Amino acid sequence: MTAVARRRWLVLSGIGLAVVGLHMVALLALGPGWLDPERPVASPMQRIELRSVVQPGAVTALPPPAASALPVESRRAARMATTGVPGMPAVSSPRVAVVGAQDDRDTAAAAPSAPPEFLAEPAGPAVAATATEIPVYATRLPPAGQWRYRLQRGLMVGEAELQWAPQDGARYEMRLLGRFAGVTLLEWASQGQLDAAGVAPERLAIRRRGRDRQAVNFQREAGKITFSGPTHELPLLPGVQDRLSWMVQLPAVVAAAPERFAAGATVVLYVAGARGDADIWAFVVQGVETVDDRPALKLLREPRRRYDTRAEVWLDPSEHYLPLRVVQTPSGGGAALELQRERVTR
Repeated sequence: MTAVARRRWLVLSGIGLAVVGLHMVALLALGPGWLDPERPVASPMQRIELRSVVQPGAVTALPPPAASALPVESRRAARMATTGVPGMPAVSSPRVAVVGAQDDRDTAAAAPSAPPEFLAEPAGPAVAATATEIPVYATRLPPAGQWRYRLQRGLMVGEAELQWAPQDGARYEMRLLGRFAGVTLLEWASQGQLDAAGVAPERLAIRRRGRDRQAVNFQREAGKITFSGPTHELPLLPGVQDRLSWMVQLPAVVAAAPERFAAGATVVLYVAGARGDADIWAFVVQGVETVDDRPALKLLREPRRRYDTRAEVWLDPSEHYLPLRVVQTPSGGGAALELQRERVTR
């Protein structure tokens, strides 16, 4: 190699290392936000939106003002409330089959629909539910294990590990770690009990550098759900899940009675997140699809409001119906968060 060629190679190598370094700095600055399915990845042209949290309780309806007295943005929101949001599915109240309930009888519950104005401008992230709306299922929990996934959001690709550790059939610990270039950017930790309804979380914590930054607490003796940030509380219902534990609870429900989950069947879960959000997640069976040359049962959860999560999950019958692939897409905009399993270790 000549001296000129050597200098050129050194310059190009330095530029390449600088680019990689800048990408690493940007990812560390984003932290868990890059991997958080609840937070869309903003582009420079996206606006910042603030959402308020409504305390639970009775609300007295006020008569709406005349349309001519509303400002332009409010009139636009009012039109969206009556005609719907472009690109969003209509919210209806389907009859939901309750499958494998503890009393071993088939019953039905109507999934509540969000009011039209909630689609236009959501009043808050928490949606209270009642015990009659949330079925209790028979479950068959998977054994302990660790599952590795390819992790992608937008153009960024990393790796993730899902850890499931039941303890003596009475308690569990669960963790989801997300890494990029060897750096941990995401750590979700769920722990709790195992009861007649399956996974019974007590706490989900979103951690940064080993410390809890956001959390949702399921206070079972007090019968309520509380959050580390938002001050509102929600009633604790049997079978309630957190944003991580549903990835084991859903497979456990299907594994208990797989013959009941043909295309069109529904699994209804009540899912709470660490940011004060909670809502009904109704997964509808789409049928069997092939993922990496393996048959998988696909289920789809459509968003119920404008700022919500669309969740697609492919369950692996050969691995206790645990997720083979998961895609979570924020309906408010942003890239999807994708997990696709690579291999199993124990």
